[in-house]
Amino acid sequence: MRLDVFLKNTRLIKRRSAAKDAASGGGVLLNGHPAKPGRDVRPGDVLTILDEEGPGFRVRILQEALRPVPKGREPEFFERLQVESDPA
Repeated sequence: MRLDVFLKNTRLIKRRSAAKDAASGGGVLLNGHPAKPGRDVRPGDVLTILDEEGPGFRVRILQEALRPVPKGREPEFFERLQVESDPA
């Protein structure tokens, strides 16, 4: 499924247009590499959503979200991972 649709359907990013903008601007990494909005994502992939103000967050995809996920059921579709702090 498309990266921008997954981000929107799982509420990781509120709107699809914002998800597209984030991915197009280099704010989303797929398995450590910059990802475009139309890139396919699959269970097992790791997404890093970068934040201008902080380290952002990482999630591992557990299953596809073909439709918007009901509130409270997001943990069925992704798991949050620890963000490694920079040694700077």
